[in-house]
Amino acid sequence: MTDIERLPLQVLCIAQYVAFTRECEAALPGGKPALEKLKVSLFQRLGELTSYPTNVPLSTLKVKALVLLIHNMDVVDQLLKAGTTWPKDWQWCKQLCYYLNQNGAVTMLMVSAELDYTYQGNAPKLVHTPLTDKCYLTLTQAMFMGYGGNPYGPAGTGKTESVKALGNAFGRQVLVFNCDEGIDSKSMGRIFVGLVKCSAWGCFHEFNRLLPDQLSEISQQIQIIQGAIKGREPQCEVNGTQTSVDPNAGIFVTLNPAGKGYGGRSKLPDNLKALFRAISMAKPDNDLISEVMMYSEGFKHAKALSVKLVAIFTLSKQLLSPQQHYDWGLRALKTILSSSGQLLAAEKKQQGTLDLGQPVEETILIKALRINTVEKLTHSDTEAFNALVGDVFPGATT
Repeated sequence: MTDIERLPLQVLCIAQYVAFTRECEAALPGGKPALEKLKVSLFQRLGELTSYPTNVPLSTLKVKALVLLIHNMDVVDQLLKAGTTWPKDWQWCKQLCYYLNQNGAVTMLMVSAELDYTYQGNAPKLVHTPLTDKCYLTLTQAMFMGYGGNPYGPAGTGKTESVKALGNAFGRQVLVFNCDEGIDSKSMGRIFVGLVKCSAWGCFHEFNRLLPDQLSEISQQIQIIQGAIKGREPQCEVNGTQTSVDPNAGIFVTLNPAGKGYGGRSKLPDNLKALFRAISMAKPDNDLISEVMMYSEGFKHAKALSVKLVAIFTLSKQLLSPQQHYDWGLRALKTILSSSGQLLAAEKKQQGTLDLGQPVEETILIKALRINTVEKLTHSDTEAFNALVGDVFPGATT
């Protein structure tokens, strides 16, 4: 654990990825006993991380990123459930695996896609859920074939965040551009030139807000770039300018569906749809996201508390009045989790202990929930909300 202070975060994360791939493939031939032993060792590492003293802000960021080894525990559970004993089985092949080559470079494999890892620097980590894994699977296969990716769905489902997280997993720089009617094909062409020159990924948020006639011209530019990437050509012509092409570059678009309460959006033309592999982003797994984020914030009893927190949000959305300013989605949930982490850190510092016990952690979570929620509620909804908190957290003191 002393490596946390000594090594940069990206080195710690990539070492964890490579080590898990190696340990898992070594355990697979041993079947259930070997995988269960690996799961126990992962659980012990999680305990060490959640108990790590995080007095230094940089160490706190490192521990939060490393706690995402909870995803590795979920992968082992999937392998146990499927009875996987061979590294070529689908249940293992569909995972994003990291291998250290003899020359010191890292290669990533996911099904048939083989891609290179590059240096990118530190970036916030995204919680892995089954939806995230499906998105990764679609996007990696699209990139391997030279296409782009198109996560689409309602707001707050993690479309842009999933692209950013996959770029972080690949060691790529991801630049997010918010699209609107004022962007024309020439300005988009200049952005594309910069992306392909420096091997960055471009994620164009709300891409279908561009005007239909501009979308048609932009599709031609993207087709030229993708053709150069597929053919491993060193150069291509964009906007009448010859530019160098790095094969690690990528173009992704995310969009809300046209209609259904989202104004100013148009449907993508068929010739543009053909350049991207689409993945529907459905409702995120709030239970799993809350659990992992609470572990990363230092909660010892995150599994039990996260279920109760999500239940409060679900019941509030169903039972309270439908006010326009109410938000019972993932963004509001993450705000409360972050606030509760700050309160927990302050309480640990005051008490001088790393394990406060479930009753104290429960009290801190309720305090953060009320601080970030009650002031937004109407008078009648405040009474109903307090009653919900009392039902979900019986006997808790605040």
